[in-house]
Amino acid sequence: MRLLTILFFCSTFCAAQDRVQVLAQAVAKAEGFYKKGTLPNRYHNCGDLKAVRGYAYPGQASVGKGGHVRFRSDQDGWSALRHQIEKIMAGDSRYTVNMTLTDMGRIYAGNHRVWTKNVAHNLGVPQETSLWEILGVAPVLEASWRSQ
Repeated sequence: MRLLTILFFCSTFCAAQDRVQVLAQAVAKAEGFYKKGTLPNRYHNCGDLKAVRGYAYPGQASVGKGGHVRFRSDQDGWSALRHQIEKIMAGDSRYTVNMTLTDMGRIYAGNHRVWTKNVAHNLGVPQETSLWEILGVAPVLEASWRSQ
């Protein structure tokens, strides 16, 4: 029984981590990380993450042009992006798993229509796909209170 529990946990955890990485790679591609000479590429910032006042990302070396974070290495940049996606899954982000890629793009990217189209294309899903579907987690149930 214990072995089955461990195997189930590993397959669930590994699947969730794989989905986090898949979303991270789709975002990185949309941000231009894989193109030599782009700001995300030069700054080791695959998610094109911006600095947050009073907070330093692990591996953050400095803040560059336009408030973009410079990471010490690609690995540090990937860790930061994955951590931000994991925060969405944990409900500890301004983004929620109930958001669609379109909803996320409106907040995440300056040119949100192009960003959303690219991320959706990179994932092979429609732009109105919810993050919970992409990440393989349950949607968050929201209470609706109306006065009668």
